[in-house]
Amino acid sequence: MRNAMVMFLAFALTSACIEQKQDEPKPAAPVAPPAPPPEPPRSAMAISPTTSYSIVAVASNKCLQYVAGAPQGARAEIRTCDGGKPQLFTLRPVAGGYQEIVNALTNDCMGVTAFVLDEGGTVVRWVCDGGANQQWIVADAGPDAIRLVARHSGKVLGVEDSKSADGTLVSQYSWTSGANQRFKLQAVGGKPPENKGKGDVGGAGGKSGKAGKTKKGGGGGGKSPPAAAKP
Repeated sequence: MRNAMVMFLAFALTSACIEQKQDEPKPAAPVAPPAPPPEPPRSAMAISPTTSYSIVAVASNKCLQYVAGAPQGARAEIRTCDGGKPQLFTLRPVAGGYQEIVNALTNDCMGVTAFVLDEGGTVVRWVCDGGANQQWIVADAGPDAIRLVARHSGKVLGVEDSKSADGTLVSQYSWTSGANQRFKLQAVGGKPPENKGKGDVGGAGGKSGKAGKTKKGGGGGGKSPPAAAKP
């Protein structure tokens, strides 16, 4: 009788353990990272890694810059071109046809904050760390003009709200072929590099445009995104 009780208790405990295991939720399947965005063809423009360039916004004819004395994480803006180091950059090639955009004053890289994919993602300077958010595709945007496409997001550098005032910030946006998303590289002491391409081409999530034609607006995104954080 005693042995029978022991066997019964052992059976009951085993059954309870099995039922508990069956009731336990299964671990969630890992979420696959988003597929990388399609990449536009690279510009045929000849770019020297040893030359300093001003990056000039086509719509306003003002230069991209970082404010002198501002800390890491400072946002990029446009301002009247003056040839100073805050407005000078070298384009350093990275395997795969990408470029790091390095500021001459700080030797920091231009990148999108914290790898964000959102419209209006802030563009800041930060110590160069090899991240995809600090790597850019230099794509065609018409005669002597380029688009700068963030590798990690496929979005395009654009001047906020198509403004032209000094101090207007730049951020990343979906491509609209707007003039506020077009830039020129002006070599220090020389003419813009030769562009052997045949005008603007499709990519970065947009349809093909035509050389010399732009659409009004685009890439504005309205209000400014929150304060910059580490890219």
